Amino acid sequence: STQMAAQYLQEMRRPYYIVPSTFIEYIDTFTKMCRSEGSKDRFSNGLSILSEATSLVTVMQDELLALGPQIEEKSKEIEILMGKLKEDSQAVEQVRAIVKIEEDMMVQETRIVHEYAEVRVYTKPPELVLTVMHAVCILLQQRPDWTTAKQLLGDPGFLKRLVTLDKDSLPEKVFLKLRRYSKCPDFNPAKVGMVSIACRSMCLWVLALEHYHEVYKVQFDCCVPLVLQKEILPYSLEDRYDASVSERQELGRRKERTTNRVQRAASLISALSNEKDRWEKAVCDLDNKLQHIVGDVMVSSAFITYCGPLTADYRKAMVKKWLDFCHNMEIPVSPQYTFTSAMTEKNQVRHWQNTGLPPDQNSTENALIVKNGPHWPLLIDPQGQATRWISSMEGVRLRKMLASDPNYMKTVERAIRMGDTVLIQDVLENIDPCLQPILIKNLTIRDGQSFIKIGDTEIEYNPNFRYIYSFN
Repeated sequence: STQMAAQYLQEMRRPYYIVPSTFIEYIDTFTKMCRSEGSKDRFSNGLSILSEATSLVTVMQDELLALGPQIEEKSKEIEILMGKLKEDSQAVEQVRAIVKIEEDMMVQETRIVHEYAEVRVYTKPPELVLTVMHAVCILLQQRPDWTTAKQLLGDPGFLKRLVTLDKDSLPEKVFLKLRRYSKCPDFNPAKVGMVSIACRSMCLWVLALEHYHEVYKVQFDCCVPLVLQKEILPYSLEDRYDASVSERQELGRRKERTTNRVQRAASLISALSNEKDRWEKAVCDLDNKLQHIVGDVMVSSAFITYCGPLTADYRKAMVKKWLDFCHNMEIPVSPQYTFTSAMTEKNQVRHWQNTGLPPDQNSTENALIVKNGPHWPLLIDPQGQATRWISSMEGVRLRKMLASDPNYMKTVERAIRMGDTVLIQDVLENIDPCLQPILIKNLTIRDGQSFIKIGDTEIEYNPNFRYIYSFN
């Protein structure tokens, strides 16, 4: 590079200075470019996401296929439960009708007992009379003997006890004891009536109570779910029905959500199908580039650091020397290496050209140096082409001014704080010393914030700030 600088001065009459710090700048540029080589990871991540989305669509489609039969099965289960609920409702109404009939019979028989309650009791009762009275004692939860029976019959409130007996609260053991008497072959109203009319009525009363208890037990065990089951049975038929309806509704919601997700994912995959092909090609191209990444970055970093002031012929000569060096040192480098192809894509160059960059190779290389160089660029722009391109690229963030403007430093300070781009035009050979800290990027960092001192003023430094100066 030093020999090339001397030759450049001799042939072009332009001084070109290469100092030891220039090599440090080259190392910094090389390191920065190596860290920025993350394109393959981005494309690979995109392909991984597409592949994952495709797999998820398959999973969700399988889930949809499984949800259909589940919903149909739940619908059938609900129909069965509805049928059972209807049957049980009918059974409850039938049992209630039977209970009402039995209660009416009990009331009627109690009246008969009232009519015959004053019949003189026996001193030594017949066997059937004694059996009936023992049964009455059992129901009244008294000792089943004749002495107790006579005391009950002599009680003025005997009839009231029979009428107001809380038949629903009698314990099961009472009816177990009652069966000893009620199941006797002769314990029926017809035979008892042949011995005593009053005892016949009480026999009817006993049998009615026993029948009522059996019916009540059936209603409680089988049909009461519609009346009491919610309090005593946590998993009643109604609960199962409600749970099945809720589960079918949830399955329906899941099906709807999954269908929507499948449709959105399928639309996304369809929309990105072309991108997938492009990304796969990009990954393949980047794999090829990575095989030569070391040599390409070495040469490109040297181009950015050393070739800025050189003309096109000198740049080609420098690149040829560096490529020869890489080949001699067996450093892998792209067979068809060019600075432009190594640093950017064709669509990016096309975009720059659409925004005002001249279409020649030298202008494209200069644009890459401006974008990637370690220093703020000085543009020699006699035709104003670079100015038009930068103005189009930066847009409203660009602050343009002349070097002769007495207040340009205030604009520069404001741009440093806000992160804008400054273009100072028509600079002279001697630059204002106040700009020295900006040109060399003399920054200090405190508590994670960058500062720059301009004159006696220290201001916050926004990393988005860019500084460009030019002369015609």
